[in-house]
Amino acid sequence: MTIEMTCPTCGSHDISKNGTTRRGKQNYKCRDCNRQFIEDPQWKPKDKDTRAFIDLLLLEKIPLAGIARATHVSESWLQG
Repeated sequence: MTIEMTCPTCGSHDISKNGTTRRGKQNYKCRDCNRQFIEDPQWKPKDKDTRAFIDLLLLEKIPLAGIARATHVSESWLQG
């Protein structure tokens, strides 16, 4: 039983191992688009719903600390 991996960018199944990261996780590389990625990333991008909700809260002039607590994002990410 093998798990078929797909590239997060192009969806290709033509993937090869490409060493390890600094944290010791297996690094993979897509042979079609040359993107490097790991199977289960520690940091994931925020989804569009969360970003839209944060934009609405910012328009209401709610303090950044309150928005960060309510949406479970860091204040430094929010300021960026």
